[in-house]
Amino acid sequence: MAKTVIFYFTGTGNSLAVARRIAKHLPDAALVPMLKVDAMTYIGADTNRVGLVYPVHMNAVPRAVVKFIRTVNLVSGHYVFAVVTHGGMPGMAGLHMYDVLKNKHIGLDAYFEVEMIMNTPKGVAPKPLMRLDWELDITPDVINPKLKKANFQAERIARSVLGKERKNIYSLASKSKSIGYFLMNMLWCRSEESRPRLDFILDDCCTGCGICEAVCTTNRIKMIDGRPEWVIEDCNYCYACFNYCPVQAIGVKYYIKKLGRYHHPQVSAADIASQTK
Repeated sequence: MAKTVIFYFTGTGNSLAVARRIAKHLPDAALVPMLKVDAMTYIGADTNRVGLVYPVHMNAVPRAVVKFIRTVNLVSGHYVFAVVTHGGMPGMAGLHMYDVLKNKHIGLDAYFEVEMIMNTPKGVAPKPLMRLDWELDITPDVINPKLKKANFQAERIARSVLGKERKNIYSLASKSKSIGYFLMNMLWCRSEESRPRLDFILDDCCTGCGICEAVCTTNRIKMIDGRPEWVIEDCNYCYACFNYCPVQAIGVKYYIKKLGRYHHPQVSAADIASQTK
């Protein structure tokens, strides 16, 4: 078994790209999708570092990641680190992870944030909280410098993890006593209890290629008569179907424009699909 096991969840590749970069600079590291049924079997007697890499969803830990952590059983001695990717406003997402792990009696030894390209129109958020012109950042002039910076950050994270350094934990613990934390905590609890519905909109330009069905991380999409249908409401809000559609046929409430979509240039639709296949 690998000495370092990095579990990841990704919708459009940012978190997988960062996880790959970190693993590349760690000896004997394994990358494992959190959505993989037998994910926990990758932790063995030789494992001493466990990483969690995932995107921020609405200033919180994604539902899929919370669900995964509730299945995790770690023994004392594991160095646990979390790395989140975000589009510029991670909020108190680190505190949320700190709490989720604490509820499982798991300590968080290090926490890191990496800014990437924003790639979601926030179809379940109130319109005033959405950035409706996010496609303006999907240009080489914006993407290339940001991805280059993210690579450097990932390499620094790998060095910290290799040395088992404790990072940002004390600041997280101190913030847990703030008024802002208690307000966010109420929102986190409420969001876990509720399941907002996310309705996707399909344009007539759909070619029936089936990529959306393949990348869906909850198997929500089924191809019926050559057209995708969202047959169940279970959704990870990962927007993989939205961003990997090659003809931009998929939209959401408030955003049906065809001015661009984003996924990490080095992460394919097959990479996203492999999380559950």
